[in-house]
Amino acid sequence: MSTATRRVRKGFNHVDEAMREALLGALESRNYYLGPENEAFEAELANSIGVRHAVAVNSGTSAMMLILRALGIGPGDEVIVPAMGFVTLAEAVAVVGATPRFADVEEQTFNLEPDQAAAAISEKTRAIVPAHKYGHPAEMGRLKALAERHGVYLLEDFCHALGAQHQGQYVGGIGAAGFVSFAGKTISVCGLGGMVTTNNDDLAQEVRLLRDHGRPRAKGQRFYEIHRVGYNLRLSELHAAVGRVQLRRIEEWNQRRRENAALYNRLFAERGLPVVTPQTLPGCTHAFLHYTLRVPEGRRDALQKFLADAGVESTVLYPQDLHLLPPYQALCGHREGDFPVSERLTREVLSLPNHPDVNPEDIQAVVDGVERFYG
Repeated sequence: MSTATRRVRKGFNHVDEAMREALLGALESRNYYLGPENEAFEAELANSIGVRHAVAVNSGTSAMMLILRALGIGPGDEVIVPAMGFVTLAEAVAVVGATPRFADVEEQTFNLEPDQAAAAISEKTRAIVPAHKYGHPAEMGRLKALAERHGVYLLEDFCHALGAQHQGQYVGGIGAAGFVSFAGKTISVCGLGGMVTTNNDDLAQEVRLLRDHGRPRAKGQRFYEIHRVGYNLRLSELHAAVGRVQLRRIEEWNQRRRENAALYNRLFAERGLPVVTPQTLPGCTHAFLHYTLRVPEGRRDALQKFLADAGVESTVLYPQDLHLLPPYQALCGHREGDFPVSERLTREVLSLPNHPDVNPEDIQAVVDGVERFYG
């Protein structure tokens, strides 16, 4: 086996001539926000996942916050979110004055566990927000039934999973609304950006008002005609223009990620290495934004350092459980041990390079490195 160092980067920073042309065209148009590029990007993304509306905003975090505001969720309300993940979910809930209610996750997919979500429901619950973690869809059938049974909203965080499907439906179009981030995700827009998706006409209109100072911006409206107390959370025309080019390539890029993941899984299985590889459940397609291993027996950090010394970059997403972050521990009163699956997975997960520029030789080098670590 070769022991030569091969540099394998974790980031995907693809910029080509089509993106440059789109960017230059947006610059020369002198439309800097809410112009034709935004409108086309919204229509194209909505069409790609089969929903009536997509509303472009400046980030995925803003997208979730605006959905909550548009639904009237605020002080005195609770929103169920997974204990494992990025702070966005709890943050958006807290910013609108509601309280995040954490629930544990599934061991196999890292997604919100439906029975745990059910146990977290109270008379104050207004919404359940599963995140399609690392690109694998959550159990939307059970979660949708749970939300309907209790009369609460099901909102989808599909930031990792644009282009993934659950039982033949694209994620982001299954719940009452969805939201996606573009920063470093399946498409990047080469910067910050996000989108709200929904089939609800009123919700879409309310989000459009709130993102732009409460202005309707309909034809014939006056510039200072204000209908709501809103925000300045618009997406720039530059990012929308780049996003349109990238959206046309998302199926190709996601397929490369899936092929990479299949090769990783095959090589790890052939070598019998003591890591737990990600799987795709029946009826789902995985976007594989991240190829995330579980490294048991407390060896995750040592493996990550070993790979880094060999030239292989990797990522720990996410290094601490949400319910144990100081602001949310103070807000919700949780302590270590409350969500054991999430806490164990947080100590075990390691994401290996899996972007569309990763090739079979790179994957071979990564697996060689893991095999050398285990000796």
